[in-house]
Amino acid sequence: MIGLLLAAGIAAGQPVEQAERAFASAAQTDGQWTAFRRFMAPGALILTDGPVDAAKFLAPLKDPRVAIMWWPARTVTSCDGSLAFSTGPWRSARGHGRFLTIWQRQPDGGWKWLYDGGGADEPGGSLAGDRAFATRGVRCRRLPPPPEMPGALAGGASRDGSLRWSLTKDGVAYRMRVLASVTGRWEIVADRVVGT
Repeated sequence: MIGLLLAAGIAAGQPVEQAERAFASAAQTDGQWTAFRRFMAPGALILTDGPVDAAKFLAPLKDPRVAIMWWPARTVTSCDGSLAFSTGPWRSARGHGRFLTIWQRQPDGGWKWLYDGGGADEPGGSLAGDRAFATRGVRCRRLPPPPEMPGALAGGASRDGSLRWSLTKDGVAYRMRVLASVTGRWEIVADRVVGT
């Protein structure tokens, strides 16, 4: 019930970190996979053995007795507010690591996750610090041509193109890259091995 109230409270214009916190709270109160299904955007992908259709993957899953815990440590929102990225630590009885989630603004103004994945804590990539880096509300400069993202298995961009993400195969794992351009040049927000 609390999770439903929190989900309903994600109103238009609220930052994505509030949606991430409501999602994490719902996992604890209503059940892990129940929360994943409730906060999922149409067409969402989840990383298992590669990116797969999240609705099909999650449909048969029953909530575990103890849900994984996570919280946002860093968010990046596109200039137009249509797409966002969040990352932070996760913990479970079996381990810990870092999650990486792409969020999509919905027609009602709320946020739903479009991609979810992560990996164990290891030095397989970089994140430019655990701090809020919200770009929504600032006037973005003219965007340079986007960098190439060859071999992407999944990915996309905000409507205005200021936030881009891709998932590629990297040996036995996958690599998630998130790029943002708010200053007239592309900045790497995340470049991390996931699915480990």
